Parts: sequence; C-alpha cells; structure tokens
Amino acid sequence: MRDSLAPARVSTLASGYLLGWMGLLFFCAVLVLAVWYGREGLAVLASLMLAAALFSRGWSRLSLTGVRARLLLSEWRGFPGDRIQGRLRLVNRKPLPLPWIELEQALPEGLLPSAVGESGGQGAFRFAASMRWYQAVQWRIGLVCVRRGYYPLPPMSVTSGDPFGFYTRSAVLPPEAPVLVYPRLIPLGRIGIPSFFPAGDERSESRLFPDPTRTIGVRDYRPGDPLRAIHWKASARQRRLQVKVFEAATTRRIALFIAAETFNRKAADPDNDFEFALSVAASLAHDAAGQGASVGFYANARLADTGQPASLPPGGGRERPAAVLELLAKVTEATSGPFVSFLRGERRGLGAGTTLVVILSRIPPDLLPVLADLKRSGHPLVLVRVGEGDATPLPPEIPCHRIGRTEERMTANGAERLNGCGPAGGPSADGAGGR
Repeated sequence: MRDSLAPARVSTLASGYLLGWMGLLFFCAVLVLAVWYGREGLAVLASLMLAAALFSRGWSRLSLTGVRARLLLSEWRGFPGDRIQGRLRLVNRKPLPLPWIELEQALPEGLLPSAVGESGGQGAFRFAASMRWYQAVQWRIGLVCVRRGYYPLPPMSVTSGDPFGFYTRSAVLPPEAPVLVYPRLIPLGRIGIPSFFPAGDERSESRLFPDPTRTIGVRDYRPGDPLRAIHWKASARQRRLQVKVFEAATTRRIALFIAAETFNRKAADPDNDFEFALSVAASLAHDAAGQGASVGFYANARLADTGQPASLPPGGGRERPAAVLELLAKVTEATSGPFVSFLRGERRGLGAGTTLVVILSRIPPDLLPVLADLKRSGHPLVLVRVGEGDATPLPPEIPCHRIGRTEERMTANGAERLNGCGPAGGPSADGAGGR
C-alpha cells in the first residue's frame, strides 16, 4: 500500500523546441528587439507567447503537488488462478484543478490485469481522468495470478500538465510491495503418497517426554511428583495419593529438501517437473503442519529476494505453513551449488530424530553415500522422486515414492517397487492438483 506520492524521479517535458529554455530566451530576445525598434505588433505577439509559455510551465510544475496515490489490494498473497481485487486511488489536495491526469501501473509477467471497472491494457493498468480541486478519483482493478513466483510490482507512473498541453509533468513512484503466488496444494491421496505423518504426535518408547493430554493409568504418589499430576478422584477411592501416568510422546520434526539441479527445467514449460516438485513440497508441509509436526524447508535454489538458498529450520506454530509457502513462492530455478554439499552443511543444524524428506528427479551418484550415512545416524529418511527420471536403484531400507507427471495427469505407481523406488503404499490415483 502506498499512502502518498513520494516520487523516485520527477521530470518536466516540453512539447516543442520553442517551449524549452532556449525557446524562452529566444522570445525574450525578440521582445527586447521589438520594443527597441518600436515594432508594437511583434512585441505584443512575443509577449503573449512568452506569457503563455511561462504560465503553462508554472501550472505544469504545480500539477503533481498535493497529488496522493494509493494502491489497495485485498490480498498480497495468492495461489495460481486466484483473482486479487483492489483499487487505484488518486487525490488532488490543492486548489489547482487538473484538466488531465494519467496513471499507469505495469505488471510483472506472472500477473495479468483483470479490470472490474474500466479495462486495463495488456500487462498494465492505464487510466486517465480530469480532476477538480480537492477531488478524489478511484478505479477498481483485478489481478489474476498466473503462476507461482515472487513478483515485485514495477514503479507506477503519474503524468499531468497544463491545460494547453505545452508541458507535461511525470512522476515515477517507488516499487510497490511484492505479490507472492504460492505453489498449488495437491491432496496427497491424489498423487499416491499416503500421509506418513501420523495424526497427532508420534509415540516414543522412551518415556522422556510425557504428554499431559494422554492419560494411560495411575500409580502411587512418589516424593517429587508434581501436584498437578495427582488424580484426586482415584486418590479418594484408594484412600491414598494416586498420580496420573501419561503416555510418552515426542513431536515429529520434518525437514523437506529439494535437490534443484536434479530437475530438467524447461523455460517454455511453466508447469515443468520442478514446479510440480514445489507443489508436492507445499502439500507435504501443509499436511504435516496440520497434524502438529514441526516443519522446515531447504532447497539449494536461490531465493528471488535475497539470492541465498532456502533454509528454514523445523518449527511449529500457526504461522509455519505460511512461512514455508512464502519460501516456496520465492524459489527460483538458479541453483546455489551442488545438493550434496548443501545437504551436508544443513544437516549439522538438524536435531536427532528429524525426518528428512528429499524431493528430487535424478539421483546423483555422490548422494547415495550421504543418504546411507544419514540413515546410520538415526535420521528417518524418505525419498520422493518426481517425473520420469533415471531408474537408479536404492537400498531397500530407504523408503522411496515415485510420482510420474505427464502433462495434466499425475499418477503414482502401485504398492510394488519399481527399479528400487516405488511408493510404500496407497492406491494409484489420477487427477489434477488444486488448492
């Protein structure tokens, strides 16, 4: 949202050579010579031209003073296919009227205009109006999110001038806040991956982390037990203090990794395997966070705003799904380095027991030893292979799901293994992904 006209660049343009500074000096010289030689008609004509030029130039200089521009969007975030409605508002806060004023807001490639009131141009909104003193005008607009991405809005330009059109005054405003288009969310059942994040928290055989919401029995009170754990009704029945025994549980931690360089990305195909892999990651993160897991996201792909690789440690909370989606929206196809090196660097910050979900297309040869080392160190590991990549066999102890994508059909293999990489279970499913 832009609250005022704070131009990054303001310029005044004369409509002809004679209206520039050299032209004004020429009229001044003609006026002086006409008066000197007593040519009254020529003096009057030069005076009128000079007065009109100075009047128009002064009006033009003041035309954008007190003008306020504001862009209001109902949302700055969306999914592909969403339509974001908004308003462009101009206010003239001065006693000088504006016979004409034009406003243009260009749009990045991933957003298209969908005008609600007046129609916008292809890839831009263009509006024109005349404004009285202290008047406000506004236009209703609509944006259609075409595909996933991070889209800073280009600068908005406002142009006005004098009534005769001798001089135009233009202001280029700083860029607006970016619009983020998230990846599509796909129901996991449609892509043949069962939810391998069980509902609630995962049980733990070691009772180090008791869950106070799960009572599995009572026992006699022992010195040091907290008072809030006393079961008063059972104590009254037994006539001695009884303490609740809680079921042990530990929060599942999920770290989603995307190996960017393993995908064959085609610039002409906006729905390539890489984009589909981002949708798979978004769906897995949404599903896991919705069931109480701590979710993190990593990718050896540069982010559009910082140029750094995506790195979000596992965490919980209501805002975690939105944080993961924002990172996925900013991911570009430019890699930051080999995935193996990236994985080795990020694994140092992962806690023991963190489940690693690696999404890739092809399996680099140097990745297999790293995966085996992760498995030996106690990290649960799941591979998700997207697209029709190579058929590199994997050790049977590494669960692996293959998701094939042919144009608009998304299929999954059956329960049996295919070349060492097949889904661990769940029926085959066809269907197009959606929010």
